Amino acid sequence: MPAEGRKWHFGVLSFSGTGHLNPLLSLSQKLKERGHKVTFFEKPKIESRVLQAGLEFFRIEANKSSSESKKSPPKGSGVWSDISRLRSNLKRINHELQIFLVETPPALLQREVNALIIDEIALTGPTVAEILRLPYFIISTSVPHNFGWNDLPGISGRWVSHSPFSWVEDAFLEISALRMRGPIRRSLDDYRRHAGLGPVREMQQAFPALAQITQLPQCLDLPRAILPGNFYYTGPFASSGARPFIEFPWGRLDGRPIIYASLGTTRNVQPSVFHLIAEACNDLGLQLVISLGGRFEPDQFAHLPGKPLVTRYAPQIELMKLAKLVITHGGSNTVFEALMEGKPMITIPLAHDQPAVAARLARLNIAEVLPVMRLSAKRLRVAVTKLLNDPRYRDAAQEAQRRIRSIHGSERAVEIIEEALEKWADGREPARRLRATDSSVAHALR
Repeated sequence: MPAEGRKWHFGVLSFSGTGHLNPLLSLSQKLKERGHKVTFFEKPKIESRVLQAGLEFFRIEANKSSSESKKSPPKGSGVWSDISRLRSNLKRINHELQIFLVETPPALLQREVNALIIDEIALTGPTVAEILRLPYFIISTSVPHNFGWNDLPGISGRWVSHSPFSWVEDAFLEISALRMRGPIRRSLDDYRRHAGLGPVREMQQAFPALAQITQLPQCLDLPRAILPGNFYYTGPFASSGARPFIEFPWGRLDGRPIIYASLGTTRNVQPSVFHLIAEACNDLGLQLVISLGGRFEPDQFAHLPGKPLVTRYAPQIELMKLAKLVITHGGSNTVFEALMEGKPMITIPLAHDQPAVAARLARLNIAEVLPVMRLSAKRLRVAVTKLLNDPRYRDAAQEAQRRIRSIHGSERAVEIIEEALEKWADGREPARRLRATDSSVAHALR
């Protein structure tokens, strides 16, 4: 689509998790480069990141007026603790859902947004779009929820990395804007009914997304005979320009080959896993660099075997370029960035989409998968040695790098978005500025 086409004001309904925010910032920067305006509508915790990326921000105060939403999930182990934690998470999600449904539509009207970019787990997004009659796009930052996350459990190790209660949690918490169950779906159905809309199950027929776009490369996914007509693979939206500057002690790199280890930012495993990684990499003639993802302080790991370089955060993209291999939890950010640099991986999937991502890497011989419940320093050391000495892993990772880099993921996504909006606008009136006095909108905003 030529740069002279229509210009849009995109409202981004995101999620505050790093694995979602980073690719959406990269995509939004590309849209801005094309002359469009982009505003994020989210909780204040990501405001500084959005502004640093050169984009606009509107606060949605999702935590206000609820002491329940501010409580930490109950800790402990056992069935009753699992049930309490699940109930707490469901209450929090339902509370935030209600706040976003109340605050987002008038905020979008105020800022005169005329198209929406909706993170796949921004549950209220399609409903808000339907209320305001705004064209919208669903963005999947990992394996799309509607594909399911339970593929190839024997490869991913999912069956040994989850508690017996995990299948219940999966049934209620593996949710997205396109796929909801249980009390969360009932809450949204109640709101939609009062707004004069049909139930969630009819949402995609009544007011479908112009496109669902995933940054999961097609070459990494499982073979699929049938895909939705509005579904598009691209490739990673990775960009160093969407990341904040991170201080790093580059002078402490000593010239040895580097192993980079990161277990994510939102759900790290116990500190003991970092001890196992350090023990496994000791005396191999390598320098281990560990990023703690902000979950721990480096001083806690001052006496790890082999004295690895441990930091609270790390400039991940830059370190990926130097690393021989990557040890990861299988989060989409780390995996896609490692693939962009052609690095083989050891994956230790912990939760959510990570086992599904790990299974896809193992299927292509890019990674060795080690279930966390059976993890040991010996198993890790065997995997590290295998990846360093077997060129098939490096070759597979470099082939994935070649294919992914040829796609230009964020550029391709922007082309899809612009082309779909041009067709939508030419097929009927361009998205008009809605007013809170319009009868259909006013009814939903009461």
